[in-house]
Amino acid sequence: MVDNLLMIKAEEVLEKIEVGEPVEYENIIIFGDLDLSRLDLPRDRNKRQIIRSVIKIEYSMIKGDVFFDRSTFAGLVDFDGTVFTQAAKFSDSMFCEDAGFSEARFEGEANFSRAEFLTEANFSRARFGDVDFRNAKFHRNLNLASAKLSSVLLLDARLEEGSSLNLMDLDYSRIKVRWETIRDHLSFNGSIYLALTKNFRNLEQFEDEDECYYQYRKEKQARATSRVGKLVDRVAWLSCGYGVRPSHTILLSAGIILLFAAFLAFAHAIEHDSQPLQENQTYHISLKDAFYFSSMQFLGKNPENLHIVEGYEYLTVMESLVGWILMALFLITMSKVILR
Repeated sequence: MVDNLLMIKAEEVLEKIEVGEPVEYENIIIFGDLDLSRLDLPRDRNKRQIIRSVIKIEYSMIKGDVFFDRSTFAGLVDFDGTVFTQAAKFSDSMFCEDAGFSEARFEGEANFSRAEFLTEANFSRARFGDVDFRNAKFHRNLNLASAKLSSVLLLDARLEEGSSLNLMDLDYSRIKVRWETIRDHLSFNGSIYLALTKNFRNLEQFEDEDECYYQYRKEKQARATSRVGKLVDRVAWLSCGYGVRPSHTILLSAGIILLFAAFLAFAHAIEHDSQPLQENQTYHISLKDAFYFSSMQFLGKNPENLHIVEGYEYLTVMESLVGWILMALFLITMSKVILR
C-alpha cells in the first residue's frame, strides 16, 4: 500500500510554505526533514516564525524529522491520519486556527511543550509513545478521545476558562498532571474519574488522588436518581468526606457533642452528684458542665461529679454509640489518608 503512494521531497513542501501557498496533500510520502528554521520568514513579537500557509497533510507518511517549533500558524494545521516516523516538534508554537491530529501516529518524539492552541486541539484516535504538553496553553478544547499512548505530560499546562479536556476512552499508562489543572474542564464520566484516581495513586500523587475521588463522588451524588442512593452518599459525605476527608468526621463529632450538650442543658437532664434534685426542683446546669458531660459520654467515659437524670439515660447510650462509630470511622479514614 505504501509503495503505491506518491512520493515528494520535503523541499517542495518547504518552498510552498516560504511563499505562503497552501500546502494540501493526501495519501503521499514526504522524504526528508520538514525544518522551518531553514526558511526566511517574518517573525512576530515573540520571535516566532509566521506561517501563513494552510497546511493539510492528511493520511500520509513523513519519513523525516518535523521541526515546526517556534512558529505561529496563522491558518489551519491538519495532519489527520498522518504517520510521523521520526521526531515531531511543535514546541513553543502558536496555532491560531484548529490543529488537527486526529488518527495521526507518532512513532518518534511528539513535543508540544509551551505550545498555545487558540481553538481546537484535536488528537482523537491518535497514537503516541509519549507526548509532551508541558506548559502548553489551551484556549478551547483538548481532545484526546480514543487516543492510545504510553504517557502524556501536562505538568504546568493551562486550560483556560471555558475550555474542555476530552479523555473519553483514552488508553494510557500514565498522565502526569495536577488535579487542580484539569478538575474544572472534565465532563463527568465515572470511568474517566476512576481511571484518573488510579493514575494519581500509581504516581504517588495521593492528594490529587483524594481530590479526584472526592469530586467523583460529589458528581455522582448530584446525578443519583435513587433516594436511598442519595441518602447513603450524603451520609458518606457528612461523616467522612467519602473516606478521604477526616476533617468531616471531626466536625460532625464536634457538632454532635454540642447538640447533645445544648439539649441536656436546656432539658435540665444533668445533675451534680453532690446536689441531687428534690421533688419539683430544677437545677440549672452550666453549658460548660453540659459540654464536659457530653464530651465524656461521646468518648464512652463516665464524667466525674455529674450524672444523668432518671428518664434521660437513653441519650447517653445513643451518644456513646454514635461516638464509638465516628471514632472508628475517623481512625479508618486517617489510616487511609496517611498510611500509604
